[in-house]
Amino acid sequence: MRITKVKAVEVRGIVTGKGLVLPWDPKKIPQDTRDYVMVQFFTDSGLVGTTMDGDYQLPVGIAEIVRQKAGYFIGKDPFELEVHNREFFQKEKAPVRLFFLEVALWDIIGKALSQPLYHLWGASQTKVVPYAATVHFYKTPEERAEDALKFYEKGFKAIKLRLHHEDPKDDIKLVATVIKAVNGKMAVMADANMAGKAPGDPPPVWDFQTAQRMALELQDLGLYWLEEPLPRHDYDGLARIRTQLTKMYLAGGEGNVGLADYREILGRGALSYIQPDPMIGGPVSVIRKIAAMGEAFGAKFGPHHGKSGVGMLINLHMQCAAPNTGYIEYMYDPGFWNPDGFQAGFAHPYPIDKEGYMHAPNRPGLGIEWDRQFFKKYGLEFA
Repeated sequence: MRITKVKAVEVRGIVTGKGLVLPWDPKKIPQDTRDYVMVQFFTDSGLVGTTMDGDYQLPVGIAEIVRQKAGYFIGKDPFELEVHNREFFQKEKAPVRLFFLEVALWDIIGKALSQPLYHLWGASQTKVVPYAATVHFYKTPEERAEDALKFYEKGFKAIKLRLHHEDPKDDIKLVATVIKAVNGKMAVMADANMAGKAPGDPPPVWDFQTAQRMALELQDLGLYWLEEPLPRHDYDGLARIRTQLTKMYLAGGEGNVGLADYREILGRGALSYIQPDPMIGGPVSVIRKIAAMGEAFGAKFGPHHGKSGVGMLINLHMQCAAPNTGYIEYMYDPGFWNPDGFQAGFAHPYPIDKEGYMHAPNRPGLGIEWDRQFFKKYGLEFA
C-alpha cells in the first residue's frame, strides 16, 4: 500500500433551509435554517476524505477559520492519528471546535484500505437500534404519545422525550402517558438537559433532591434511561443517584471533553450509559478510547449526535465496533427536528429497516452515499 499524504484542503460554509423551525432550547429564537461547514482533504494518491460539522448558527467567517487551522494537515500522513491528536487536537484553541476534522482522516484511511470503518475497528455487530430523538417542548403528553406510535410504524423501536416543565409532576405525566401508549413496544428514554444548568438560570433547574426524586419515580414507571439530571461535572451527585438505581440507566456526557473527564465519570461511578460526542468531546480516536473505558466499567456506549449527519454516521461505525454499544441517536421529530436537515449532503436520510435497525455502511471509509447535486452546488469534490 502506498503511504498517502494530505496535499490540499477545501472548506465550504453552507446554510441549508431544511433544518429546524424550533430549537430544542426554548430560550433560543426559532429559525428554519442551519449552518454547516464541510471540509475535504485531498491526498497525493488521489483519495479524498470528507467531513462536516453544523449548528444552529456557526461563527461568522467559519470557513476561513477552519481553512487556516486545517492547514496543519498539509503534508501530514492521515494514519498518524496519535501524532495529530497530540500536536493538533489537544493543543488547538480555535474559537470553534475542530474535532470533526479527524473524520476526514478516517475517511481516507478506510478508502486506502478498502474497508468501512466499523470493519477496521473490530466489527462487533453490523446493525444498531436507533431511537427517535425528539425536541419539541410544547406538545401535550397525549400528542407525544400519538407521535410515538407513529414513529413505531416508521420502524423506530425507541423514543427519547425531553423533560422541561417547571413542575416536575408534568414531566412525570409526559413519561407515564407515552410509556402506557407504547405498551412495551418501544423503549422510552428521557433527557432532563440539566448538564449546563446552574442556580439562577431560567427554570426548570433541578437541585439534587429533585433529580433524585425524579430518577426514582421515572425508574418505577419503566423508563430506560434518564439523561443529564444534574450538571455535567457534578460527578458525586450523579454517582449518589446512580447507585440508587436498579432497573434504569443514568446517561450523559455529551458535553464532557476528553479522557480526563471520563476518568472521573467512570471512576466515580457517575454514569452507567455514556454519551461522548465525536464532534465536541474529542476526535474519534479519543471517543473510541472512551468507549473502551466504558466497557471496562460495565457502562453502555451510545455517543451523542446533534451536529450533522456525519456525526451520526461516524457514531454508527463506532457503535457497530463497540461490544458495549447501546442505542444510536437519530434526530427525528418531523416539522421540528427534520432528518433531511440534519443529514444535509446525504443522497437520502439514512434508512431504518422494518425491524428497527440501522445497518453499517458497506462502502470504504465513512461509506455514505452523497448527494451529487449538493456537492456540485457547493463546488465539492465527489469522491
